[in-house]
This record gives sequence, structure tokens and C-alpha cells, in this order.
Amino acid sequence: MTHPGEHDVPALRYGDCQVWWGRARDDAWARALLAPRERVRAERLRKAGARALYVGARALARTVVARHLGVPVREVDLVAVCKHCGGPHGKPQPPAPLRLSLSHSGDRVLVALAHTTEIGADVERIAPQAPDTVDRTLAPPERALLAGLPAELRAAGFIRYWTRKEALLKATGDGLLVAPDLLHVSAPDEPPRLLSWQGTEQPARPLLLYDLDAGREHRAALASLGAPLRLSHHDGGALLAAPGPAPAPASPTRVPLPVTAPERQQEPCPSTSH
Repeated sequence: MTHPGEHDVPALRYGDCQVWWGRARDDAWARALLAPRERVRAERLRKAGARALYVGARALARTVVARHLGVPVREVDLVAVCKHCGGPHGKPQPPAPLRLSLSHSGDRVLVALAHTTEIGADVERIAPQAPDTVDRTLAPPERALLAGLPAELRAAGFIRYWTRKEALLKATGDGLLVAPDLLHVSAPDEPPRLLSWQGTEQPARPLLLYDLDAGREHRAALASLGAPLRLSHHDGGALLAAPGPAPAPASPTRVPLPVTAPERQQEPCPSTSH
């Protein structure tokens, strides 16, 4: 799915998942890579840190997708259709067969792209959490295990639980419309695995989990729905290095892409993230 000369973006085949890592950034080059509606949303984010994370994630996602489709970034349209209400929100998706998930936290940006297989990715900065957050997020066995950890390991342990659950719920398209405490995943120091899913929203296809190395201050996970993946990791910062003048801003008119019609989600329902 890559074109000759695109040596910085390896080909993507069925069963592959590329994990692209980047940083928060908010500059003229990155903003010019966004769609008009994305630039409007960025302007509405009052905190500079949140704005830089949003801009960095969207710029990287659109650049990676454009390279795989062999089109200019301005012609990439990431659409969203909520699984639950049909509204234009949820996780943004490129045209099939590409499947996308993005996340950001602290100063890290994570963009995952797979061929055909539905995926979900999450990265979170390690930080202490309020007791009610822990109660709302973890299943009873997970809360008991976390409470038994040494105090200095609990923040990282909780974030490990959280990223695994968010990755799973992104992969299914449910987001936080499904309560995270209905999912029971393996312990933070054990290989990632979904142990049980309570309630009526259980997916029909198997879910697979992968922990990602996001550095000492973050934890990250990726989930796939229905099929295992071959993961590869890539430097998104190098991909976004500006080779010259900033590109012209994208036109508000959608340019049809030479691929099958898109599907999926973009801004939050009462729940979905990033």
C-alpha cells in the first residue's frame, strides 16, 4: 500500500500494524497538515498543551495515511460514524482497507495504522489517580491486586490496566460507552490478555492485546479485533520534519480518494476518546 519512493513509510500488508510515535507540537507546518474542521477544533482548545497534542496527533495521522494512499495530505479525509448513535463522532477512520487509532498524553503522540483489522491504541502518562477513578475503572479482582502492590508501583500499575482497557474499547468502537470495570484484564506484570467481559456488549470476535514501550513516564497498549498483528515501530517526528515551506492549508472541499468508501468515527459520543 506504499508507492515507490516512499521509503520512509514501509508497505502495509494484511496482518501488519505500524505504530508511529511522535511528540506534541503546534506550529505552522503541523497546522497546515490538518483539515479545516480540525484546525477549528484546535483553536477551541484553550490549553496550549492539549492543543499541541491534538495538532501533533492529527498531523502525524494524516501524513501517514496520505503516504499509504499515495495522495497529498490535503486529500485525506478521516471520517467518523458512531457505532452507537450513527453521529459524526468517535475514532477517525481513513478509507478501507486502512484502519487507524490515535492517542496522546503527556508529550507523547501515538498513531497506529493496520490493514483491514480493527485496532485500538492508547498511551497515558503515569500519574496518581483519585480513588473514585480507580473504583470506576477496575474490576474487583484488579482493585484487590492493585491495592496489594507497593505504594510506589500503584500509579504505573493502574495506568497499565487503563491503557489495556481503553485500547480494547477503541478496537471495538465502543469507547467509554462501555464501563471499563466490566472488563477484566491480566495483571500489570503479566502478558496482556482480556480475561473476561461482563455485560451484554461483548464482541463476537476475539480481542488480542499488546503492551507497547512508551518510555519510563508513559504506558501504552494496542488491541486488535479478530486477528493477530505483526507490530512495527516508527519515528513520526522524522516523518513530520518540514522539508521546506509549510504546505498550503487544506481546502474545505472534500477531494474524492481513489479507494473504497470510508467508514467509522471522530468526535466523542458521551464517551469515546481521542
